[in-house]
Amino acid sequence: MAEGDGTVLDNSCLLFLSNMWSGNRHDSTRLPLLTVGGLAGTLKTGRVLNYLDKGDENRKECSLYLSLMDRMGVTLPRFGDAETRLEGI
Repeated sequence: MAEGDGTVLDNSCLLFLSNMWSGNRHDSTRLPLLTVGGLAGTLKTGRVLNYLDKGDENRKECSLYLSLMDRMGVTLPRFGDAETRLEGI
């Protein structure tokens, strides 16, 4: 569907994720997630990012939320347990 100079998908961001990697073990150390859409050109698309080797402090889900909120014009000093943005988004 057309919207401005692009499509609705170009100007939006959908986030699909799970809160568990393994429900049997209640393991949340590896959460697969998927973003769809370009968020008005602020998100690079068509790539896979892997943060397993970045360390727990550099791969917080709340850091992802801060990064996405920044791109939507919502600037917060912290969200949940994160004060930094997720690198590479």
